[in-house]
Amino acid sequence: MTINILRIFSIIVLLLFHSVLKAQENVSISAEAFGVLPDIYNVQISPDGTKILTLKNIDGKMVLSTRALEGSDVSENLIPLAKGQYNWAAWASNDRIIASYRFAGQENRGRNVEVKMQRRLLSMHWDGTNIINPNRFGTSAWSNFKPREPQNQDSIVDILKDDPDHILLQMDVKKANKNAVFKVNIKSRRRTQVINSRKTVDWWMTDQNHIIRYSEGRIDVKGFNKVRHIAQYRKSKRSKWIKLFDYNEIEDRRPFYFEGFTDDPSIIYITQDDDNNRRGLFTYNVDTGQVVDKIAGSDDFDIYEVSFNDQKELEHYAYYDERPYFIRFDKDGQKLEQLFSQKFPNEVVTIEGKSKDKQKVIINVSSPRNYGSFYLVDVASEEFTPLGSNYSKLDSSKLSDMIPITYQARDGMDISGYLSFPVGKDPKNLPTIIMPHGGPMTSDGWGFDYWTQFLTTRGYAVLQMNYRGSTGYGEDFRMAGYHEWGGKMLDDINDGSKWMIEQSYADPDRICIMGGSYGGYAALQGVVEDESLYKCAVAFAPVTDLESFMESIENIVGFKSYENYIESDDWTYEEASPLQNISKMNLPVLLIHGEKDLSVDVRQSRRYFDKMKNAGKNINYIELKNGDHYLSNQNQRVQFLTEIEKFLAKNL
Repeated sequence: MTINILRIFSIIVLLLFHSVLKAQENVSISAEAFGVLPDIYNVQISPDGTKILTLKNIDGKMVLSTRALEGSDVSENLIPLAKGQYNWAAWASNDRIIASYRFAGQENRGRNVEVKMQRRLLSMHWDGTNIINPNRFGTSAWSNFKPREPQNQDSIVDILKDDPDHILLQMDVKKANKNAVFKVNIKSRRRTQVINSRKTVDWWMTDQNHIIRYSEGRIDVKGFNKVRHIAQYRKSKRSKWIKLFDYNEIEDRRPFYFEGFTDDPSIIYITQDDDNNRRGLFTYNVDTGQVVDKIAGSDDFDIYEVSFNDQKELEHYAYYDERPYFIRFDKDGQKLEQLFSQKFPNEVVTIEGKSKDKQKVIINVSSPRNYGSFYLVDVASEEFTPLGSNYSKLDSSKLSDMIPITYQARDGMDISGYLSFPVGKDPKNLPTIIMPHGGPMTSDGWGFDYWTQFLTTRGYAVLQMNYRGSTGYGEDFRMAGYHEWGGKMLDDINDGSKWMIEQSYADPDRICIMGGSYGGYAALQGVVEDESLYKCAVAFAPVTDLESFMESIENIVGFKSYENYIESDDWTYEEASPLQNISKMNLPVLLIHGEKDLSVDVRQSRRYFDKMKNAGKNINYIELKNGDHYLSNQNQRVQFLTEIEKFLAKNL
């Protein structure tokens, strides 16, 4: 008997060992493993907690997936799109789904045909049947209004969860350059207008009773260096609109950000900079125009998210203190947060959705080494059921942590960022990649970045800095980027390279600068500013000619404010354009651009390549056929990483 038990035990051990080996065989750090699109995202639970939907990557194409959680038929329903890509999907009721998707459409402007990304809304039964025609959603029963084509038709103001047949949808009005809000039947497509169109409104917000009580928008004042940014509020459906603020966003600071309603119609929630010059959460009296109380804030970082439940009650706020932290107000939320911290230490847990009774919760768990793992949480039993994870083919044991750092720019301003080292390497004299983010009015944060992780697994240290103008460090820091596109922002980036050398993290003879969009521009122009720091440059979808970029910026952004944000009295477009400074670029360059990029015209790279080639410079240009600004094609992502690996291996 003992011998049989030992024999069985030995067999079990061998089987477990074999399983471990097989699991190890299935993970890698190849370009293919890094280049895949996320396996799943947009995981949502139905209001009654019986079904889930998700967007799932199947052979590089995002497909809408739905299934019941229990019952005799829990098979998966796959709902692909014949044209375009899904953006998001949501439950309109227990049995019906609304979804947004995008595609490249065409717009006639006089004699010119302009290609723009269009967004459309569709409605369907949860199993994928009874799909409302997605290309013409909501074009009937317009009263005296007709939609302007092309336009985005997925700007939902409110999903009326107490009225499962309807939503509130924001739509443009033909020839008026205005938008209005309509109540749309998602089954019949019939609609009625619920609020008049206004030229100065970009988006609207409803209160806990689904009444539209807040609007905000911008209007370019022609002939003046002025863009008015206007916020309006009303206390009830029958009240007059109150102007909360009206400022010139080119020259003035934004007074505050509206966050939500309270039970008192005279009091709202706002975020604004506090005495520490960090964005805090406050209550605000609309009658007196004064702050009432400070609800929350951080000494070092902005509050970047404020969340309310379906009743518009304050649910949580989030702030960055080197990594995201969530502060929850209700007891159920505090209990969940404690449970999350115990089960997933050193990771960030975000709540993606809840059932109406709050007993079923969808969460996403992430960290620099985990792009996202989704779980269904049964609150009563505290049971966590895995729903799927992203980048499942990656060998996570070889992925790097992100170390928060701060260095001083040459004018004394503190610049924060993150430093990632290759696993198992002594962090001294490493080949290094300086990687400024795009935007530029965004920021890099603590979390998974497939570019960064791909590079560290190849043995490179990676520095990501949030140069002045980045968000998350107060309004003063954000506005410090105004007029510094080709000036101090580049200094901050190059000062990061110098700091890496001073700290002995980087081998001064093996540093490359790499980025996309504005980061791609910075990669090229950073070398122009100080070629001695670098051995090569990698630029994806960069702006290379500021003058031609500015000529098209109003069509891209829609307002002169972006132009006035960029231009400066301290330098000219010619001085700050890589295209006009080819003579100062004497390093190897890898240039990559998508053919159908709708954010930065591919001609920015074509002209740069031609001029570099004619000057006999060392440049390799790769144009991605039908590629976009976001590397949303899986095969092209793999190609992008493969080319970078070869280029860096050769030049560093």
